[in-house]
Amino acid sequence: MHRLFDDVNNGKKFETVLSTKEFREKTTLAAQKFIVDFELPDIMALQEVENINTLNQIIHHIQQTSGAQYKAVLKEGNDVSGMDIGFLIKLDYQIKSVKQLFKKNTLVNSNSRANSPLFSRPPLLIVVCKQSNCITLLNLHLRSMRGMRSKSKGHRVRIKRIQQASAIARWIDQYQRTHFEQSLIILGDLNALSPPDRYIDVVGTIIGKPDNRNTQLSSPDLIQNDLIDLTQLIPQKKRYSYIYKKKKQVIDYMLINHQFKPRLKHIRLSQIDYRFSDHAGLIADFSW
Repeated sequence: MHRLFDDVNNGKKFETVLSTKEFREKTTLAAQKFIVDFELPDIMALQEVENINTLNQIIHHIQQTSGAQYKAVLKEGNDVSGMDIGFLIKLDYQIKSVKQLFKKNTLVNSNSRANSPLFSRPPLLIVVCKQSNCITLLNLHLRSMRGMRSKSKGHRVRIKRIQQASAIARWIDQYQRTHFEQSLIILGDLNALSPPDRYIDVVGTIIGKPDNRNTQLSSPDLIQNDLIDLTQLIPQKKRYSYIYKKKKQVIDYMLINHQFKPRLKHIRLSQIDYRFSDHAGLIADFSW
């Protein structure tokens, strides 16, 4: 999403409070995008939504228009403006578990204030099942590249990005060791390039193949069984989810483990619609 706030003042320092009319227009537009452009996915992983009320309003508009019914999943994070990440899941799926990762982890050795959170928007982990088929999904919204070159803030930004990627990679490796047969999908806004920027290979670290040849910070290989980047299957001319200074980039990803049981039928990126979001939506169809 594009920093989708609601029309209620929750007292956050950097919160934006929309008018009721504007909030209704934005949630109605989101519902229309999910119905028409996204074709009502079974599971949607969303970033940059303020709270559960925001998601429930989108669900209300979807049901009014299409009859499709969803359940919202969201946990409040550490973002000073109130931005969070969440899921919309169709009701015919059973939500087996919901867990927020690393909410209390702090940034280490970054010359920042004490006890600064490692994740402003902590990763959100769910396990969903349909009949006997279950999938584990980890929704990410990582620290952006903004400020990486700054003399005053650059060190902190770079350290935060490498520590976030490393924490997630360690978790992936441990999860695969203890849930060897489980289908795992890592998805969302990684705010990272592939090939990497000149500071840190965030995507490679999370996949298990860090490319440190041209990066200032070196990331260890923390994953024994590497993940698969499904976005690489999108034709190169159409493979972009964000446009920065007229340059097309992929910064949103969908990664799976080798135990992933569903079969990929198709994967694509939507057109960017700036009324709705400054990112393209990443859409994949699977069959069991």
